This record gives sequence, structure tokens and C-alpha cells, in this order.
Amino acid sequence: MWQTTPQCLSAKKPGGFTLIELTIVIVLLSVLALGVSSYIGLGATMYSDATEREQVLNQSRFVAERLQRELRNAAPNSIRTNDAALLRCIEFAPIVASGVYLQAPVAPDAGNELQLAMLNWQSDYLNLPFTIYPRELADIYGTTGSTITLSGNEPDDGDGNSATRTVQLSSSHSFPLDSPEKRFYLLAESPVSYCFNGVDGSIRRYSDYSYNAAQPLPPVGSAALMASDVQQVRFAVNDAVLTRNSVVNLLLQFGQSPASDMFFNYEVHIPNVP
Repeated sequence: MWQTTPQCLSAKKPGGFTLIELTIVIVLLSVLALGVSSYIGLGATMYSDATEREQVLNQSRFVAERLQRELRNAAPNSIRTNDAALLRCIEFAPIVASGVYLQAPVAPDAGNELQLAMLNWQSDYLNLPFTIYPRELADIYGTTGSTITLSGNEPDDGDGNSATRTVQLSSSHSFPLDSPEKRFYLLAESPVSYCFNGVDGSIRRYSDYSYNAAQPLPPVGSAALMASDVQQVRFAVNDAVLTRNSVVNLLLQFGQSPASDMFFNYEVHIPNVP
């Protein structure tokens, strides 16, 4: 008797994924993609902010350092400030050269001859503003007689000494006071102003304009943009006293919002004295 053994045939699983599996994979990939894109976006934002902050710091450092350097070369008692609602300026007279005078007409005397002791004299020093013992702003910007235009000629004094110069003024003059140290200063043809504009948040440097008794706001002259993204600027001048020279306090706040924490706070000591 023959006995037939049944054969067990295993059923094969059809190929592919079910709808549930595809849905789970899509959800997982979406979450992963969202996380990666957020991470990359955050990194890009942080890099952009850091780059922008670095640019603001670089330009702010530039204007702060240049303003400090120029203020230290300002004529004594020539620094003044002017504040308006949205415009603040600091103005000063740059020094071109300085030295000691051996002879100068000082009140009550009058004359037209100056004997100056200085090296590296240049012919273009003639027609520059020349000042002796400026004690106040009016001595630089006004008509007190402490500052005159060095108009005239420089004859050969024949002494063979290149360290002394004789200047014949085009007209007779009398300086109000004698400098205790016999100092004189030759000033630039134009004063210089740094002005902050609160409307567009900029700092501009002005030059190529005349000396005025009243400080112009802003000056009518050539303007150069020195910095942007400026939130706040404060200028304060502290006059010289017996224990120190004059001091200028500078507060500069940079950034694209009033809450910015990028500050430069300087105390600039002015070395030049009458």
C-alpha cells in the first residue's frame, strides 16, 4: 500500500512596501530634513550676523582711531562741539607745524617781522593761519588778533642758519599776549569737523571750509563718509586745568538697533598747550 507524503509549500511574500511603511519612512525623512535644514539655517544666520557685526566693528574702530589721532594733533583751545536734535559735531584746527619764535610783535608793540626757530621750513607755510598763545576759542576762530594769516615773504636773513627763519608780514600787527614758552603754531587752511547725523545713522568728516566765529552745523565743505550704522554719539570737551591738559570724551555706539551693545568710550588727552 502506497502512502503519499504531502509536500509543504511555503507561500512567498509579495515584493515592495506597504502603504503604512511608506508613510512612516516619509514622516521620518521629513522630520530629519526639517532638523537638518533648521540646523544649516541657524548656522548660516549666525555666520551672517557675525560677519555683519565684524564689518560694523571694523568701520567703527576705523573712525574711532582716526578721530582720536586727529584730535591729538589739534591746536590748543581749538576744540568745540555743537549739538542739535539730530546732528552733533566736533570741530578742531589741525596743526601743520609748530616751533618757537625768537621775535614777534606783542602788545603794546607792533611790527611786521617774525623770527622763527624751526626745522624743515617749507615755502607753502606762508598764507597759513599762524597763532601765538591761543587761550580760548575766539583766539582761533575769532578776531582777537592771536591768529593771523602768515601773509608776506621770507627774505634770506643771511645768517647761514637753516634752523631760523625771518618772515616779513605784509602788514603791521600786534599779538595780544606773549606765550610763556614762546610757542607758535601753524594751522591747516581749514578746520575739520566730525558730524553725527541721527537721521541716517552716519558719521561724516568735513573739511575745505573757512574758519567761522560761530561753529557751522554742518559745515559747508567737502564731506567724506566715515561710518554708518551708528546709533549714538556724544562729544564732551573738558578744558585744561592746572593738573592736566584738556580732555575730550567720546562715546560711540554702533549697530543696527538701539539695543546694540557695541560701544567705544574714549578719553582723549590733548598734548598741545599754548
